[in-house]
Parts: sequence; C-alpha cells; structure tokens
Amino acid sequence: MAEISGVDLFGDPIQPDRETRGRPEHSWSLANSNKVLIAFARGLSVKDAAVAIGVSVPTLRKHYFAEVGKRQAARVRMEIALLARLNDAASGGNVAAEKELFKRMDKAALAELAERVADRGNAKPSAQPKLGKKASAKAAAGQVTGKFAPPPQPKLLN
Repeated sequence: MAEISGVDLFGDPIQPDRETRGRPEHSWSLANSNKVLIAFARGLSVKDAAVAIGVSVPTLRKHYFAEVGKRQAARVRMEIALLARLNDAASGGNVAAEKELFKRMDKAALAELAERVADRGNAKPSAQPKLGKKASAKAAAGQVTGKFAPPPQPKLLN
C-alpha cells in the first residue's frame, strides 16, 4: 500500500502517484461512514452523500451498504443519540446540558401538540364513496318523479 502524503482541504488523504494504471479501490473507513450517516441525517440524497466523501454512487452503495440501509431512520437515530448524550451530561450535573435537554424536549412537545391541533377547526366532511354503475343507476331510479315515479306505499289499516 502506498504511503499517504497528507490530507487536502476537506480532510481526504492525498495519494501519491502510482506506477500502476487506474485508481485504487476505495476502502471503507469509520470517518467516511460517519460522514455518510450525518449526510443522511441531514436529509441529503445518496448522490449528495457520495459527493460528500468523494466517491461515485455505485461505490457508495458497494462499500457503505449498511449506512444506505439506515438512511430512512438516520435523522431519528441521530436526534435520539444527541438526546442521550445530553441526558448523560445532565445526569452528571451539567446545568447547561439540563437546560438544553429541557429546551429540546419542550420543542418536541410543542411540535407534537401543533400537529395534533392543526386541523381541529378545519375538518372537512368525509367524501361520499364513489358509487359503481349499478349502485348509481339504482339511486337514480329511486329519484324519478312524474308519470314514471314509483307508487307510494300502501297505508296501514291499524
């Protein structure tokens, strides 16, 4: 393996010139794995995550398939991990962590309440289900008036 001569502006290793043809195969690293997970937690696409670590989309899917599989839940998992760290710090007596934890919990509770009451006064009546051919023809036949209207029901004797 060739020696790494340093890192570039973004922290990626600079590979020295090689005698062989082609680009060296990408290898998985924890730092790149964390970058991919943070990109997914931020809501970026697979293409954007690949650009962030400097690989193509197929290479990202090949080497970081586990991270791509966690893409949908990345934001929730990141938020819970941060809350757990805040809780650990607050349990240790860190007052700033206690305040921040309370702020985040309060913000989440307000967002949940806002979601629950969002449509409270604007509830639209449920739409009538669309009738099929036979049901609509039967309903139309019951509403006929005039000469072809159905006769009234007979009166009861009692």
